[in-house]
Amino acid sequence: MNTAYPLFPVTVLTLFAWLVTRLFAFWEIFPMKTHRKFWNYLLLVTFLVSGLLGLLSVVKVNYKLEIPGYENYLKWHVSFGIAMVIISFLHLSWHLKYYFSFSKEKNQPKKEIQPVIPESENLHLKVLLFLLGFSTLITQVVFIREFVTVLSGNELVTGIVLSGWMLLTGWGALAGSKTDFGKFSIRRGFVMLAAIPVLAMFSVSLLYWLKKMLFPPGTEAGLDATLVSVFLLLFPVCFLSGWLFTCFSALFSESGNKNLTGKSYAFESVGSLAGGLLFGILTGRYFDTFANLTIVAAFVLITAFFLLTTELKIIRFAFPVVALFLVGFIIIANPDRQLKKMLYPNQEIVENRVTRYGNLMVTEQAGQQNVYENNDLLFYTHNLMQNEEAVHFAMVQHKNPKSVLLVSGAIAGMIPEIKKYNVDKITCLEINHEIFKAFKSFTDSVSKDQKVKIVNADIRSFIGRSKEQFDVILMNLPPPSTLGMNRFYTKGFFEILKKSCNENTVICTGLPSTANYAEGNALALNASLWKTLGTGFQKRLFLPGERNYFLASDGNLSPQIAELMGSRGIENEYVNQFYIDDALLAQRSESMVSRFSETVQINEDFRPVMFISQVEHWLSIFGGKLKWLVIVPVLLFAAGFLKQDRITTGLYTAGFTAASLEVILLLAYQVWFGSIYLETSLFFAVFMAGLAVGSYIEMGVLKNLIKRYYLFQFALALLALVLPVLLAVTAKITVWEIPARFLFFLLVFAVAFVVGNEFQLAAKLQNSGFGQISGRSYSIDLAGSALGAFITVIILLPLTGLVFTSLFLAGLNIFSGLLAFSARKQF
Repeated sequence: MNTAYPLFPVTVLTLFAWLVTRLFAFWEIFPMKTHRKFWNYLLLVTFLVSGLLGLLSVVKVNYKLEIPGYENYLKWHVSFGIAMVIISFLHLSWHLKYYFSFSKEKNQPKKEIQPVIPESENLHLKVLLFLLGFSTLITQVVFIREFVTVLSGNELVTGIVLSGWMLLTGWGALAGSKTDFGKFSIRRGFVMLAAIPVLAMFSVSLLYWLKKMLFPPGTEAGLDATLVSVFLLLFPVCFLSGWLFTCFSALFSESGNKNLTGKSYAFESVGSLAGGLLFGILTGRYFDTFANLTIVAAFVLITAFFLLTTELKIIRFAFPVVALFLVGFIIIANPDRQLKKMLYPNQEIVENRVTRYGNLMVTEQAGQQNVYENNDLLFYTHNLMQNEEAVHFAMVQHKNPKSVLLVSGAIAGMIPEIKKYNVDKITCLEINHEIFKAFKSFTDSVSKDQKVKIVNADIRSFIGRSKEQFDVILMNLPPPSTLGMNRFYTKGFFEILKKSCNENTVICTGLPSTANYAEGNALALNASLWKTLGTGFQKRLFLPGERNYFLASDGNLSPQIAELMGSRGIENEYVNQFYIDDALLAQRSESMVSRFSETVQINEDFRPVMFISQVEHWLSIFGGKLKWLVIVPVLLFAAGFLKQDRITTGLYTAGFTAASLEVILLLAYQVWFGSIYLETSLFFAVFMAGLAVGSYIEMGVLKNLIKRYYLFQFALALLALVLPVLLAVTAKITVWEIPARFLFFLLVFAVAFVVGNEFQLAAKLQNSGFGQISGRSYSIDLAGSALGAFITVIILLPLTGLVFTSLFLAGLNIFSGLLAFSARKQF
């Protein structure tokens, strides 16, 4: 934290939250009474927490007690006290007349507002539903990007963002089911839709500002800060979008005087499809966050201008004027670049671009260039010690290396070190091959070198397709803190890598240094990599240095680095007989390897145990425990499951299964084809296409609704069962990239089609008001999806593997299908 106590962050967040709830009350999303009641509860909570912690402080001082974690309690005491003061002033503003007015208040007659949405305007409602899907999908992808970038996040952060998004949207949908929409107007609908991306801009700006205020450069936000920021900053957008779906869907059903919840879901999904395609093909590739959100807002406002032909001219023309103002502001102010500067103080931003792998940032400081991807430092130049170790520890093991594969490290300065061995060819890859574009002068100079070849391709895809064999393979990659990085440390990856090896090839990979001590999670991480390497190579060698280096080969390996360097006659600054003590190096190596447990699991593509070890290590830094990330979601899922009836159970499990299968398919796609930073929006688009078709087409071959309902649940169970087989088939045909990608998207579409049809049928099988059906169905589906996305990526896949996960999902849907089957006589 940059200051002792968070005066400004707490003040700004409290006022922001109050303005949001006040705006929602103004729009009649909930009554003004509810707004005030909510803040009265918050006043009570802040008073109690601040007061009780203050009392604890008094007891500590008076009786000189030692209280564990007292400093943290003191910070919470002050933080809640600040919030209490701000809320107190807000509370006082509501009661000024009580203290300062002496005249009697006259009762003003209430003006009655008649409903302004005639039955003939269902075309406008279809457009509103379409725009809702369009706006929310782009906003969702943008939020995921920004949270991952600012919080240096992995899939845990992504899972929290997705789960928070769905839960808060479901909450808004459920709140909408209890709202009377008689006073709602089409004009207000457009205004509220345009507010979604505008509110998102404020939330993203707050995210950057809070990161700067609360966490100095080089520090990370813990799990508690991540959870608070996700739910607080997502609330305005998500709650509003969920409420609007229920509103539009209920009014659409009323305009047709029949239950059209399924059709509403279809129109919203078509909008999401359009948004996903636009973002994945165009705007996501070439525009930054604020430009994308401005495009969304402008599109909604321009659509309103063309559709609201019966409005007064001054009101109608206000929409394009606001759109032009937003566009002009983004172009002139360039807020994206200004916010990025907050994360890189005292550094000059040389490059800031959106790539298919993430947000790429290159900065310069005192002549040193630093390369960041999603705010994670990939490497920096002029790190001579690490360059020498990463190259010479492996190169010196081979008697006559001629062909070298360098995976990351060319720009960091490793090519000159490799050339000391008089090699014939150096093939260079980067984690994000667009890094070469950012360092154009380097790339241009290297391209003139006959011995160096720059390859612009995904690492795993290139190695899988290449028929070339290398004498030495140097892997200089970040640790497996994300599933995207974990795929370079798995048994499957080393099997592919083995095809590029001859009988004496030496490969070198590494993990962050543990120095002379490795705590439990770090030890498990290193042990898993050691064991995984042993599945493909006969000899292994562990060498501690600036990083923990793991060497593997089918030939001989020696820890006598200084002796080998001396015999070669190669001169280095650090890796030489004057700097390295072979006996000490061998002793440290043997000591570390002796602590590796044989019971540790092998790291696999669909059982990423090293990724989970990294997550555990990250949590341990902030005093968190992985077990709570397992227990709490499982209990929430069980509570939600038990709360459903025999019809809505199928909707709940369908949402859970759809999110789980989508996560598995995204992981598989990333493993075989590279990063999904841009492709995520295309996945969402295809998924929404399946939902749209499934929820719109009624499949009238079977007239009995309940029979169709439980049969679709059994169909979803079958899809889950055959998924491992289909992925195995896809793995065999990845050399034919287009058919393999097509199969992936076909699977995504099939899953979504079944879920969309289930949603439509579940809505028809419920007997209540249109608003209640829409809000309840949508919230149940989203609640299941939220828990499915999180539980699968953090619990099911890492702890049980792909096959068991598929069996669990299949069993879940068979059970819910049997429940629906048992209720068939009621329909």
